Amino acid sequence: GAQEEVLLVHRSGRLRVAGAARLSATLSRRPTTAGRVVPDVFANQVQLNSMVCDGAESLHRSLRQLRGQARAAGAWLMAVGTHPTAEFGAIRTASNPRVNAIHEEFVGLLRAPTSALQVHVGFPDAETAMTAYHGLRHQLPVLRALGASSPMWHGQDSGLVSTRAAIMWSYPRVGIPPAVLDYEDYVHQATTLMSAAEVPDESYLWWDMRVQPQLGTLEVRVMDSQPSLDRAAGLAALIQGIARAAVEHPLAEDLPSAVLAENDFRAVRYGLDARIFDMGGVMRPMRLIAGQALTRARDALRGDRLDAPLDVVAAMLWEPTEASRQRVIFREKGLPALLRNLTDRTHDLGGGAG
Repeated sequence: GAQEEVLLVHRSGRLRVAGAARLSATLSRRPTTAGRVVPDVFANQVQLNSMVCDGAESLHRSLRQLRGQARAAGAWLMAVGTHPTAEFGAIRTASNPRVNAIHEEFVGLLRAPTSALQVHVGFPDAETAMTAYHGLRHQLPVLRALGASSPMWHGQDSGLVSTRAAIMWSYPRVGIPPAVLDYEDYVHQATTLMSAAEVPDESYLWWDMRVQPQLGTLEVRVMDSQPSLDRAAGLAALIQGIARAAVEHPLAEDLPSAVLAENDFRAVRYGLDARIFDMGGVMRPMRLIAGQALTRARDALRGDRLDAPLDVVAAMLWEPTEASRQRVIFREKGLPALLRNLTDRTHDLGGGAG
């Protein structure tokens, strides 16, 4: 399944101040089997929570219905890592005990709303989940590069492909998750950090991937929200395939956390044009490593006929990236055109990665 964070905007694409609570309340009164629309941390942001899905095609249908229901209720959405023109520090948060505690802790670090595509993969037991954790952890920079959708912030080109990552890095308890020996080691490291941070539960650990024991899933949180539903579904299929491949063919090597963090920075700065450190101690192009991950994922999913959404990911390796696409519109047509384009593409529910 997936949790897709999206921003509430006007028809022009300009960011709204609030509206999440009202939209969520309206949609909660309308029966649906697609999932749920719930408020998020920011007053102008909702989270589209899909139903439990067997693969990315059913996930695509679920998110498409949720986006469509929001539009039918009168809302305009923008699925992007950060809003291109959000003013620095001009934010309003939701009002509930958890969000109030976050606001009190973060104070001036809350610069602008950030939106992620959070993908969950379910596992039968903790041992299998941690085998997949090991394999997915090494691919987080690849997923970051593929899922980057936020080159703009405060009306300017940031020079990055994901300004959401830069904002998130200013928060505590974020980034590459720890290397662990097994599930017991994960629990020990997580609970020790929760004690040091004096937080009540694991939902206050915002690593790029974390265990969700109450759901029986690994939650991959590294990717920006995607304007294109096809790309969102393709990335979800890639995660599902990488996880399955990691279980069927466990990794024997382990890259140090500092190296993975450097790979992640390069992914945020250069996206698919980066060169990163790979197994065997060599530097390789990000596109090559992503292509290898795609091949393994396709092999893992093909037997159950769950691999079709990966065709979009294959195209992403040679098509213009989301960041470059936004930069071209910004340079040639200006910010108003970019805002309208992102809003239109978020509501292009007929399919197509454009």
